Amino acid sequence: MVRAEQCDHFGHMNVQFYDAALSDAFLHMLSLIGLGPAVVKQRRLGLAAVSMELKFRRELRPGDLYMVETGFLEVTERQVHTAHRMTRLTDGVLALNAHSLGFPFDLEARKRTIMPDDILAAARTFVAPKEAFGL
Repeated sequence: MVRAEQCDHFGHMNVQFYDAALSDAFLHMLSLIGLGPAVVKQRRLGLAAVSMELKFRRELRPGDLYMVETGFLEVTERQVHTAHRMTRLTDGVLALNAHSLGFPFDLEARKRTIMPDDILAAARTFVAPKEAFGL
C-alpha cells in the first residue's frame, strides 16, 4: 500500500519508492531461482545491473494498494533481462512497467561470470513474453 510519507508534493508516490518496490520483488525472485542471501554468500554469485527503463503509466496515490509481478524476458548464461509490472489493485490499472538488463557477477573476483546451470534452469521457468508485462 502507498503510504502518505512515500508521496511527494505532487501527491503521488515518489520515484524512489517505485524503485524500492521493484527491488523488493526482484530480490524475492532471486530467492525463487536459488539466489537467496545464504546462497549468494556461499557461492559468491550476484547479478549486476547494467540498465533499467521504467515507464510510469498511472499515478499511485496514498492508500492505493498495488501488486508487483516480476519475471524474465530472457535468461542466458551471460545475461539476465528482467521485467516488472506494477498494477493498482483497486481497479486493475497498469501503473508502471519496467525492464532491466544485468549479468552474472562473481562477487569475489568482482567481474562478470557465467550463470551456473542450476540457477539458469530455475530462472528459465519464470520467462514470459514482453506482452505479459505490458512492454
